[in-house]
Amino acid sequence: MSQVNTIGMILYLLLAIFGGFLTGLFSRYAYQAAFNDFGKAIAVVCSIVFYVAPVWALFSLFKSDDLDVFYLLLMASFAAGVLVFNKIGGEQSDDSHYSPPD
Repeated sequence: MSQVNTIGMILYLLLAIFGGFLTGLFSRYAYQAAFNDFGKAIAVVCSIVFYVAPVWALFSLFKSDDLDVFYLLLMASFAAGVLVFNKIGGEQSDDSHYSPPD
């Protein structure tokens, strides 16, 4: 990585930030939806695929490819997406159980 293109590195960083955040957020949405419909065991199986990227980034930290910032940002933004879900998604409100009168 001695010859790094500036635009390419910016795109890598944007991918790490937005891609990691949205992957973390969607993993929680998928888990919550599967948990409500099928239970905990199937919910874990349905959302496990979203954890491939941060686990890959964790193992890739030990490579000598000079992309440590990318891997760290990917893992941090994934964790932020998982944690932010509670603020914007959270638990279902009472309105979800409302049915209009006949």
